[in-house]
Amino acid sequence: MANTFHLPLHVQREVHGLAIVVRAAGNLDQDTVPALRLELRTALAMATPPFPVVVDLSEITFFGSAGLNELLKHQRRAREARIPLRIAASHRAVLRTITASGLDQVLELYPDVEQALHAARSARSAG
Repeated sequence: MANTFHLPLHVQREVHGLAIVVRAAGNLDQDTVPALRLELRTALAMATPPFPVVVDLSEITFFGSAGLNELLKHQRRAREARIPLRIAASHRAVLRTITASGLDQVLELYPDVEQALHAARSARSAG
């Protein structure tokens, strides 16, 4: 069976209750970041505060500075809209870039989507 994805990045959006998950797989760099940008903009427009948008980067194999900048831009937009933006990442390529930049202190990181969704529900129900 032929691969239907010709770009080195595939991004899809899923609805989980009132939370939205944006899943990205492949290489995230300056050439592919527009696909992530489009899905994140759409997800934030669809989001219902206080329910989160979770960005699943577990299938990212290369994570360049363009991806990091895009996450930071959308973190700011989400904060202004009072929407939690949570990043699910466990791959070393992603975590190394985020940690080296110091943005692990800014972005809300979780090891997987389920924990990111659970943390959002806990925070919402506790407040």
